[in-house]
Amino acid sequence: MTEGPTRSSVLVVDDTIENLQLLSRMLETQGYDVRPVTTGRHALQAAMSDPPDLVLLDVSMPEMDGFEVCRRFKQTPTLCEIPVIFLTALSETDHKLKAFEVGGADYITKPFQVEEVLARVHVHTGLQKARGELVRSYQRLKALERLREDLVQMVVHDMRSPLMGLMGLLDLMKEQLDGASSERFLEDLTAAVHAADSINRMANTVLDVSRLEEGKLPLDRQPHDLVALCRETVARLAPVDRTRSIELAGAAALEAVCDGELVGRVLENLVSNAIKHTPPGSGIRVTTAGDASHVRVAVEDHGPGVAPEARSKIFDKFAAVELRTQHAFHSAGLGLAFCKLAVEAHGGSIGLDCAKDHGSVFWFALPR
Repeated sequence: MTEGPTRSSVLVVDDTIENLQLLSRMLETQGYDVRPVTTGRHALQAAMSDPPDLVLLDVSMPEMDGFEVCRRFKQTPTLCEIPVIFLTALSETDHKLKAFEVGGADYITKPFQVEEVLARVHVHTGLQKARGELVRSYQRLKALERLREDLVQMVVHDMRSPLMGLMGLLDLMKEQLDGASSERFLEDLTAAVHAADSINRMANTVLDVSRLEEGKLPLDRQPHDLVALCRETVARLAPVDRTRSIELAGAAALEAVCDGELVGRVLENLVSNAIKHTPPGSGIRVTTAGDASHVRVAVEDHGPGVAPEARSKIFDKFAAVELRTQHAFHSAGLGLAFCKLAVEAHGGSIGLDCAKDHGSVFWFALPR
């Protein structure tokens, strides 16, 4: 059997018995769970044992007035979020201001109208319920986020452990192999090493995308020559595919304060992406430029290009992007999403332009 919605509880505090009875009957007929008390001390004790959803609090009471009771509510961690509506015969502005100064949510002037009391109680209990649900939703979201983070860590760890063993074994075999006796085998072994290294980089990308999204990846900012980083990237990737040429053009040197390892991986992602989409026999152009405030790198390919309507989501994780001339869809994976997060973590910008004839120009700019 499904339980109905929980009734809102209201703590009514008034030293006048007639008012207490009237308010209790009025609220109970509307389905509220009412707890009446006659003193501020009893109100604090009742709230500490079972916090209500709302407090209706008389101002003028002996021993401890309503202002002091409200002040103590707001000083108590378990009670501070409970809305307090003051009941007062004092209509002067300074009393109303004091009600808000001590943390009151609202006030009702005596003699009160039944409709007004019910309306204000209804509004504030509704807001309190909505706030409670919002807090619970946030807590569930944080729990899911922690679970996602733990899952990413476990997947990357489980992927990386056997992979590092495989890479070590391949490197050892490569060192022990007599290159003259088996050139074809050496080529295959080199390709296997490269493939294993690519998988390792993908594992690192998964982990770093998660960290960048959460702002938990610290940047090691040092002065770096961006042209030198581009040159190293081209030298590393050019032997992978000799059917496509890679040209480096632009400035002779270009210094920027950045995380060299992270920016190097951005360059590697963009150039690798260009190699993937450029047909054999065509070239890729990496251009560097800069001014007094920014440095800029552009990677131009001669591939099919990206359809105009797909360009806005090209940097989204696992985006299905339509290629312009082939009318086919390609998954962007995590590489371009990583590039965007890494560049923006430096306070930079990244984008995609169309090449003159066909193809794409991916660029990023970093502050100097």
